[in-house]
Amino acid sequence: MKSLIKHAVHGVLGLTALISVASAEVALKDISEIVGTWKLESVSAAIDKARIPENRIWEFRPDGVIVTSGFNRHFNRNDSFQFTYKVTNGKIITDDPGRAGKTIDYAVYKKEGDELILKGGLEGFYFFKKQ
Repeated sequence: MKSLIKHAVHGVLGLTALISVASAEVALKDISEIVGTWKLESVSAAIDKARIPENRIWEFRPDGVIVTSGFNRHFNRNDSFQFTYKVTNGKIITDDPGRAGKTIDYAVYKKEGDELILKGGLEGFYFFKKQ
């Protein structure tokens, strides 16, 4: 009986560790880890909720400037915005366009190969592919 309880406890602890690792955020060391052009394919309020298709480009420049461009579904037209960003405490901190002195924070939820998922901002989760 003790052995059965011991195995059950180890199983629960192992599952808990696996879940916490799967949802851990990735801390960036500096902007070089995200520099480049990324296609925003979709957004979602939660990682496991339905995704809303997007078709925008986010270009993270090495000088701390980000340019977003493409079809803006909120304004129903193509547009382009340019603002600054930095990496602080492992997160991406951007200026909030149109709101002087305000910022928008993003944590890197996942970064593997050409896939990037950001958590935060106004939408919740942002799903990118490297261009």
